[in-house]
Amino acid sequence: MTREFRPWISLYRGALIAAALGASVAYASDPGSGHDDDIEAPSGDSGSDHSGPGGDESSGSDRDSSGRGGDDSSGDNSGSGDDGDRADDGGDTFDGGDNSGSGSDSDGDQSDDGGDNSGSGDSGGDGGDQSDDGDNNSGSDNSDDGDEQSGGSESDNSGTSSAGAPVSGHLAQVAASEAALSQATQHAIVVERDEHGSERVAGEALFAGNANELDAARAAGFEVLSERALTSSDGAIARLHVPDGMSIDSAVNALHTVAPHALVTSNNIYRGSEASVRLGRLTPRPHQTNFVGVLGIIDTGVDVPSLAPSALLSQRSFGGNAPIARQHGSLVAALAIEAGMRVHVADVFGSSADGAQAASADSIAAALDWMITNRVPVINISIEGPNNAVLAALVNRAVRNGHVIVAAAGNGGPLARPAFPAAFEGSVAVTAIDGDDRPYMRANRGAYISFAAPGVDLDVRTGDGAVLVSGTSFAAPLVAAKIAERLHQPSPANARNVLAALQDQAVDLGAPGRDPIFGWGALRD
Repeated sequence: MTREFRPWISLYRGALIAAALGASVAYASDPGSGHDDDIEAPSGDSGSDHSGPGGDESSGSDRDSSGRGGDDSSGDNSGSGDDGDRADDGGDTFDGGDNSGSGSDSDGDQSDDGGDNSGSGDSGGDGGDQSDDGDNNSGSDNSDDGDEQSGGSESDNSGTSSAGAPVSGHLAQVAASEAALSQATQHAIVVERDEHGSERVAGEALFAGNANELDAARAAGFEVLSERALTSSDGAIARLHVPDGMSIDSAVNALHTVAPHALVTSNNIYRGSEASVRLGRLTPRPHQTNFVGVLGIIDTGVDVPSLAPSALLSQRSFGGNAPIARQHGSLVAALAIEAGMRVHVADVFGSSADGAQAASADSIAAALDWMITNRVPVINISIEGPNNAVLAALVNRAVRNGHVIVAAAGNGGPLARPAFPAAFEGSVAVTAIDGDDRPYMRANRGAYISFAAPGVDLDVRTGDGAVLVSGTSFAAPLVAAKIAERLHQPSPANARNVLAALQDQAVDLGAPGRDPIFGWGALRD
């Protein structure tokens, strides 16, 4: 059933901080293409916690977690894993299937040290540790939440990109506002690492199940920090406070005992799959206006004034009170729009205690539920992190309903363990190649890779400026746009046909057939 759009109008002002902290504005426009355009603009109810389409308030508790504030803990990203393994939830509902937590084979948060990763290109990728060089996940986030807002984009607090080069135009203006927003953040996410090095929210368990199962969790002494009905299923998703003195792993085991049919996991943390952004010296060209499809983007908020007019169909926050426009999501959206897409944007990022951007599994789950409910046919997720059973269940549900989930393969390097959601069963994992068809030196490898696409020194025009970007984050929307151009409604049969056609179209760059470096091959214009 088609949902009616409720248009809202907001003018972009210089006072981005005030807009971010106080505004709750919805953007929605009629694509006029006959495609799946039924996302309803949120009502702007700032009191709801991760509310679904139309601004409906979530049920249950709506207070912020007491575990969101403090210092980010560090840990060794040790452990090994099979690069080819994908996680499957074992079913299409939350009342069955494997109730395992995050997978030990794939839940390290890995990134390259910036050196030459040519190496041996071992397709097995046994999970060698990769240290972070500091390029990725720069900038800060705000725990503000809400439904729609124009504003800034991701950058560090000095007005430079993650690679250290100055960024011009709107992106530079937004850097200053992000610095202030970071200082204004009151409820930053406290991040800890598990025994495998995977990041998760400290003191929280993520619970997906029906009302009776959640009541059983309450009766066992688990406080519900927030609860949200999943409109694409009969269940709900809740953040539970782990009692003092109990570890998260022990809490997950206890919850499995009292609610055996629920899915219970850590509330894992995910980061943007960006490697570098640097200033481009290019003359801006006109925006793409020939729209040929609709794409959902789960990422940061986007900088509306830097995008082509009428390209943004809707924008909603699931990680704060209002969408915060940042560089990462703005660039991903710009690439998709230039490829002919109109976009629905779900901002899932908040701020961790160290000021870095962080998306929790519950925020991503809420965004996926929103996209599935509103029948967005193709969804791009340029985010990477560990395996998570709740997210696996939602990806499984989306694919079974005929949606296509496209995700960045990750920038951990050739020896990194699989990155999720790209490595979930059914996801289309996209890696990056340069202009000479060489694999991006920081790209993950493994049997889960589906396709390769340009993702090194891509020219992205952002309003009155231009940047050059590299990373699997920026290859993914190019493949997602090719799929969305052909898939206008969710359909299992049509989705299979589109993906099969892309396999035939792909240029085989590695070993014959699908290989762990290029997948089925490169997709180019």
